[in-house]
Amino acid sequence: MNPLDIHLKFPDQATATALLVDAGVWLESTYEDVVTYCDAPNYLTDVIGLIYKPTGAKLLSEDGLEMDEMVDVGGWHVNMRGVLPAEFEQYKVIVTGIPHRIWD
Repeated sequence: MNPLDIHLKFPDQATATALLVDAGVWLESTYEDVVTYCDAPNYLTDVIGLIYKPTGAKLLSEDGLEMDEMVDVGGWHVNMRGVLPAEFEQYKVIVTGIPHRIWD
């Protein structure tokens, strides 16, 4: 795991978006009523969104294939590189083991 990676878990997508824009991590633009976001200089973000983990139970698909039952772990997940804004400290997650997704 890279020590530059910051793992964040926000309550939901709307909260994450608002905080990332308000803190200057994301730049927002609108063109023909479509709002888009991009990383501000000196920041990199990787939006993971929802993360699911297996419950240990098995399910059968319509095709008869066995698969793991999955459950949402909660929150809206974003990986970030850059200086952590102070207001993000409460959303920082310390990951032990292998993170769900990393930069290569």
